[in-house]
Amino acid sequence: MDHAALRETYRKANEYRRTPFLERPYFGSPGAPAQAANNASNIWGHINGGFLFAYEYTRWWKESQALRNTAIVGDWSWLNKVMVRGPDAQKFLSFASVKSLEKQAVGQVVYTPMTSEHGKVAIEGLTLKFSDEEFMFTQSGAMAWLTKVNSVANMRIELEDVTPDYTCFALQGPKSTEILEALTGQPFADMRFSRWRKVPILGVETIVQRQGVTGEIGYEFLMPTSSGKGHELWAAIRDVGRDFGIRELGFKAQLVGHTETGIATVVRDYLPDRFPRESWRKFARLWMSAEELAAVDWEVSEHLCSPTELGWKHTISLDHEFYGREALVREADAGGPPRAFVGLIWNSDDMAELYARQFRDEPAPPPPDLPYGQFRLSYQKVTSDGKLAGWATGATYSPNVRRMISMARIDKHQAAPGTELSVRWGGFSDEPLCEIRATVTNLPFIKQHRKDEKVK
Repeated sequence: MDHAALRETYRKANEYRRTPFLERPYFGSPGAPAQAANNASNIWGHINGGFLFAYEYTRWWKESQALRNTAIVGDWSWLNKVMVRGPDAQKFLSFASVKSLEKQAVGQVVYTPMTSEHGKVAIEGLTLKFSDEEFMFTQSGAMAWLTKVNSVANMRIELEDVTPDYTCFALQGPKSTEILEALTGQPFADMRFSRWRKVPILGVETIVQRQGVTGEIGYEFLMPTSSGKGHELWAAIRDVGRDFGIRELGFKAQLVGHTETGIATVVRDYLPDRFPRESWRKFARLWMSAEELAAVDWEVSEHLCSPTELGWKHTISLDHEFYGREALVREADAGGPPRAFVGLIWNSDDMAELYARQFRDEPAPPPPDLPYGQFRLSYQKVTSDGKLAGWATGATYSPNVRRMISMARIDKHQAAPGTELSVRWGGFSDEPLCEIRATVTNLPFIKQHRKDEKVK
């Protein structure tokens, strides 16, 4: 594979001010040749940097059920990957993150939320340590944000965007360890959560890290794309996993798992505080139509959240200096943010009535897409006795819970499990609104197993 040509294509694909399809190309995932064989939807979507990925391989609900009962293989290769190198690399990443990385060991992965100077989440992702002077941080927007933070920190580091240089295939689900062992011929039952090691697969040294954004036991494969074997890796995982009931996971079902396991996702559940406030509508326009944007009646500040407001209080280490620390100290001294991060189970009778209204000869509120529609910026007001109590986000039908569910940021005094609230559905343009009853519940909706010590 021509590595230089791949990097040049990636560079052009990230020039967002250029004209798409002419000056700004799109290109396939490293697994695309193998993925195309089973992409029954024949639909390819993209989020970041030009990468295309399959929308639905079989049927989205079958893929979602396989995640919880057998295993899935999904593609997160479009996530940005940035190498942080230099004598101050570890110090810099500690300054960038609300969680101190000073004690991070080689072979360890640390979840690292990063905040703006206002203490609001700007970006969050995973940091892998290769040596005292070399790390990899993975998340969309990583290069731009780390560059901005170092303009403040001014430390001795170098940043390199290596996004096109690696796959990021995820093997997730109860059977994932068995599949991984069958694939590699090596034992993995003793591998702890948030650890990684290099493993030869198809003759290529590949980073395998134990992670589980879906909440299940899982692993991610970072194979160098210069090998030209990314698609062979995808096919091998799929073929070895066939006897275990594996399914390929398309994007339509991918984020159902985030809501089920209570993990907040940027855009779906909050806005990233890494853009000038006055330009947020330009960012929002990437994720909603002009008609929807015109109907927005809330301020951007409603959806800029601290880590605590998104359920990540446990990641904050106030005993080290980091960007945004002063704002989070003030928040802690005030008793925390005014809203709590909880789950909502939407009333099934009200949902059935909403669908029934679509078949009557009268104006109706918009029908929800199943399971959740495209990756859209869509926040629904949650009310109590007609007054705003918070926001419902990431709404999806779960074929595993068999309910319409969502995350929610709710006023603390309304956030106790069992509290009855109402979700205001609609208002995306000029269609009618309706109220759907919802009950507060603890997160996650489905018990997390990703940190289980016994993985088989």
